[in-house]
Order: sequence, then structure tokens, then C-alpha cells
Amino acid sequence: MRRALVLLATMSESDTIESVLGEVTEATGQLSRLDWSFRVLVVDDGGSGEFHELCRRLGTAFGLELDVVDGPRAGLGGAVLHGFAAALEDPSVDYVINLDADGQHDARQMGDLLRAHIARGAGITIGSRWTRGGRCYGLSPARRVLSRASAVALHLAGVPRHVKDPTTSFRVYGRGVVEAIRRDITGFSGFSFFGAAIAVAHSRGYEVIETPIIFRPRLGGRSNLRTVQVARAVRDLPEIASVAAMVRRRQRDFLAAGHGAAGPDEYNAARELEVLSATPVSTGIILDELLPHIGADVLEVGAGLGLVTERLVAAGRRVTALEPDPSLHARIGQRAGGATVLNATLATSGLTGTFDTVLYVNVLEHIEDDTGELVRARGMLRDGGNVVIFVPAMPSLYGTMDAVSGHHRRYRRRELSSVIRSAGLRTVSVRSFDAVGIVPYWLAYRVVRRRVLGGAAVGVYDRIIIPLSRAVSRVTGRRGPGKNLIAVGSSAA
Repeated sequence: MRRALVLLATMSESDTIESVLGEVTEATGQLSRLDWSFRVLVVDDGGSGEFHELCRRLGTAFGLELDVVDGPRAGLGGAVLHGFAAALEDPSVDYVINLDADGQHDARQMGDLLRAHIARGAGITIGSRWTRGGRCYGLSPARRVLSRASAVALHLAGVPRHVKDPTTSFRVYGRGVVEAIRRDITGFSGFSFFGAAIAVAHSRGYEVIETPIIFRPRLGGRSNLRTVQVARAVRDLPEIASVAAMVRRRQRDFLAAGHGAAGPDEYNAARELEVLSATPVSTGIILDELLPHIGADVLEVGAGLGLVTERLVAAGRRVTALEPDPSLHARIGQRAGGATVLNATLATSGLTGTFDTVLYVNVLEHIEDDTGELVRARGMLRDGGNVVIFVPAMPSLYGTMDAVSGHHRRYRRRELSSVIRSAGLRTVSVRSFDAVGIVPYWLAYRVVRRRVLGGAAVGVYDRIIIPLSRAVSRVTGRRGPGKNLIAVGSSAA
């Protein structure tokens, strides 16, 4: 038996939910005769208890297997990602069917999307207004032009050109594509989310197809589209393009560098860390940026050779340093004699929550499930403690050094903030660092495609680039882009 999750992201749309669930019932009833089963999940960002109760009553009346949950209130993209997570928690779910809860999508066409999806072996199947055979009623001329123009813009950002309706939400996703794309599209919302999902899936090698639907006039409620959402979608186009390109380069170079699909199995950081150990100026400047957020008792995850550990001890902090690489672990104690050093990851350390700060300096990008890692970090904190993070930024910079170093990503500001919130932490701040280093890094690892760190280049970075970046950040008030991000998440409510 095949099983699908029907996902409805709502803002307590009481006027339309009954008719939508009625059509879902018709569609699932027909498909159940073909050995299909369905679960309906309503993710509600409206927070209305009355709406939740209405959904439950309707689910019972229609004979649906239905759950209604509070959404994360992180926009439409956040609500859909919440549904994706629920689908992946259920090993019996093979497909996710997403549609609007306002009645403009006809849920009775779910079967058409599923048939096309299975027949073509697609990763994503889009219910399209603009493909041949599709029809659209009730959209103003301005909205039609906006939809068409959005498609053209998204083609430039990595959406394949054969996709004519990349902003619509009526879709079937295979379980595999949900697993593959959901992390990389974290932080996108609205129109941007749906365009980013297609661009990333395409970069991962999944086929994206369209099948015609009838898009209907709204008979109840009101449109949630606002001018500000259109402006945000335009703003996000460069980010969609940079993430899609990063994924393509990662697919090509990360695996070619000898890393397994789930992590950097063969990467040995010792050589790069040896070179970076000769960076006293930049290490000191970075730590100066972090120290105001670091408490007395510190858990440092991924301590490497102990450069940061040594300086934390010198600054009077009580440090427990974790390093899973045995060859590196043995050397931390020699450099930072006052620290407690464990040969472990956070997951294997056996530690309990007694720390003021959990610190990640150039570590989180190596961890595929960074949200899960930060959930564990939150469990290590005393009430009101901080997770302090220093990571590479700007997906457009992802190059050969990122690949050979085992970086799963370079972070976007909103992405990192979203990951912090998803881990149950409050985002205190996310800001850029090292504006001056952007162009040299791009030239070295995107243009020249160097695969090793050179001692001379690292010396220039240490003595010239980072001090210049600090001076620039003081002038600009730490606004603008940077090669890295510094983030603080708090366990305080």
C-alpha cells in the first residue's frame, strides 16, 4: 500500500477549510480503492483554538485521518518545512501532497498529480496553471503578469526553463526529494520558498515536471498576498541562485573530494589546522568578537588543535573542549593545559547541561544535521546560557576549499537564524564578519580553484585582511556582507 501525507498550511482559514477537506475526502476516497492510504496534516500559523477544533470535527465527520498542529510562525515556508518534518518522522509516508487551504486548488485533482508523478518517476510534480491544458480563473491581470514575470526571474535563479509555474504550491513531493532539499531551503518563505525548492531539487538531479490544473476564484476568506511579500521574493532571487549553485558545486566537488554522502568520512583536518595555527592575530580578533557573549563555563565543540581553547583559558574561562579526532585531541592538552579535553563529539560525550556557553568556531558547517546538533547544545546550557557560532557565510563563495574541507554549506543570515530558532533557541544576533576577505576568497577558491591552504596566503589573511576587516566593520557598524557570520542563540525565553 502506498501512503501520502496531505499537507495544508493555513492561517486559521475557517471560511474555506470545510470545502477543502470535503474535496480531499472525495479524492482520497477514490484513491483508497487503488490501495492508497492518506493522512491529512493541517499546520496552522493562525493560533486559533476554535479553528483547530473545527478541523478535528470536520476530520471526524469526513472520516479522515487528520491532525492539526500549531505552526512555527515562520512564514509559509516554515509551515511547509514543519509538515515535511512530520512526514519524515512517519516511515510509512511515501509522498507529500501540498496544496492551499483557501479553496483555489481543487483537491480532487490530487490523483492527476500522483499519476503523473509516478508515471514519470519525478522528484516534484507541480499542478500548473500555465502549462498546456492548465486554466486559471479569478486572477487579476496584474497578478497574471506577476506570476509570469516571477517564472522568468526564477529561471535565472536556477529553476529549469521548462517549469512555467514555479510559484504555485499545489505539488507532489517524493519522500526522497523532501529528505534531500529540506535543509538547503531552510530560511526561505512565501514565493521564494517554492522557487527555491525547485531550484535546489534540480541542482540535486531530481526531475521536476508539471501537470495541468484548474486554478479557481477564491469564494471565501481573503488573499494573504501583500506588496511586501512580492518585494521579499525579488530580494531573495540572488539567494536562491547562490544556494542552487552551491548545491551543484557541492554535489560535484564534495563527493569528488573523498567524502561520503553523509559526511566527510576521509577528510583529515590536521594539515589545514597546522597552517591555521600560525594565525595569532586573526584568532585573537575573532575571539575578541565572541568573548562578550561567552560566559564563565564554556563547552567548546570541535576544538581542533586548541587555538581558541588556549585563549579562552588565558581569558579566565573554565573550558571543556571536545575533539573527535584522536590525533588532534592528544595535542589540545599540550596547548591549553587548564582545559578539560574529551575525545568525543557532543552526541557521544555523555555530558549534562552545566554550561554558560556552547561554542562552535568553524565547526557547524561540517555537521550535516546542524539543527539536531544545536538541539543537543541547548540541552547543555544552564537557563539563560548562549550558543555562540562562527561559520562561513555567502553560498556564492562555496568553492574547492569548502568541498575538500567537508563543508556541507556556507550560511545565509536568515538561514542561520532559522536554524537557531528551529533548535528551540532565541536568536539574539546574527551579523557578518570579514568583508575584506570576500574577494580574495572568491579568487582563490572559485576562480583559481585552489585545493590547499598556502602558508603565505594564510599569513596575508592573518596580518592584513582580518585587521582591515575589523577596521571596516567599525566604520560600517558591522552592517553589510561578510565572508563569515557570527551568531548568538539564547536558551532564555
